[in-house]
Amino acid sequence: MEKANSKKKSPVRLIGSGFIFILKILGAILNGTFLVIFNLIGSFFKKYRFSISFKVNLLYSVLYTFLFCLTYFTTQSIYVSHFRDNAALHPILRNFNVLLSVAILISLPLFLSIGHYLVTMMLTPIKDMTTKVQNINGNDLMTRLDTDLSKDELKDLAITFNQMMDRIQVYVERQKQFASDVSHELRTPLAIIQGYADMLERWGKDNPQILEESISSIAEETANMNTLLEKLLFLSRSDKHTLKVDINTIDLSALCNDILRETSFIDDAHELISKVSPNVMLKGDSALIKELIRILVDNALKYTPEGGSITLGCATTNQNIVLSVKDTGIGIPKEHIPKLFERFYRVDEARNKNTGGTGLGLAIAHEIAETHQAKIFVNSDIDEGTEFVIFFPHE
Repeated sequence: MEKANSKKKSPVRLIGSGFIFILKILGAILNGTFLVIFNLIGSFFKKYRFSISFKVNLLYSVLYTFLFCLTYFTTQSIYVSHFRDNAALHPILRNFNVLLSVAILISLPLFLSIGHYLVTMMLTPIKDMTTKVQNINGNDLMTRLDTDLSKDELKDLAITFNQMMDRIQVYVERQKQFASDVSHELRTPLAIIQGYADMLERWGKDNPQILEESISSIAEETANMNTLLEKLLFLSRSDKHTLKVDINTIDLSALCNDILRETSFIDDAHELISKVSPNVMLKGDSALIKELIRILVDNALKYTPEGGSITLGCATTNQNIVLSVKDTGIGIPKEHIPKLFERFYRVDEARNKNTGGTGLGLAIAHEIAETHQAKIFVNSDIDEGTEFVIFFPHE
């Protein structure tokens, strides 16, 4: 009997399973249809440009119509299920249907008008921001967005944009100043070379003294220009992050001692003091670190009167590897210290003419330190001296 019952129920179960399967297929088709429709709508809006105001109003109108229809059909279904046998309510329902139709025809345009006005008011700050941004050009980077009109995400956007413009303005001003300084630095040696070339053309053929002087001066100014261009090339590679750096374990103590020995060969007007601790090892590029030390020592020699002292030292601490160059020179005014590492920056133009140099040495030293993740600090007092201290990480 149980087997017979199971055989009788199997067709019913089969029909039920088939019905569920058909429902799943219909659901999948309906879901796919919605996805296709939404993709088509998205493609349409991507292809054709519409304002945000139009899109928001369209979204709200569709939502409004959907809710209206949902309310209408829900009301109808409630009426049909509970009051369809009450003939007295049929005229009320017909009037209600007419009233709803009129209401949607009147309320939808009114709703769209009010929505358009509200959305336009909301988007006015964005339009103002767009207009201001479009008027910004390379000759006028002073324009900033107003941050007082709103206190929402638009204010955050305006603040972020203004901060970006501040950085761009600083960068452009530095580039302009850099181009001006390079032109100024090249103008002087080129003028000297041109002057000696004219002198050679007029009197150099018959006057050996003028010939020798002109050739010597032209060679010297050519070397100065070559030095300037090499420094500019170094800074350019550093800016582009294409500077070749060969990181190895180097003996900083040995490098400092080499610099002291080489300096003693070419300078006997200053006292060189060593405070170099033994066996100070550092991870870095040996050539770049040596150039860094040489720049700081040469800078100390330039601005220290004869008879003064230059102290070079290095040591290892628990936190850092420390390199220092201290002199007893003329010192640097406090207000100039933050700008010392800017390119072509000069504390005193007249003083720089007497000491020579391009104004790029400390900028290169700063770039070398940053390449090695080191920090440079400057302590200076007028007529007492200056100390440069560089802190290198252990790794």
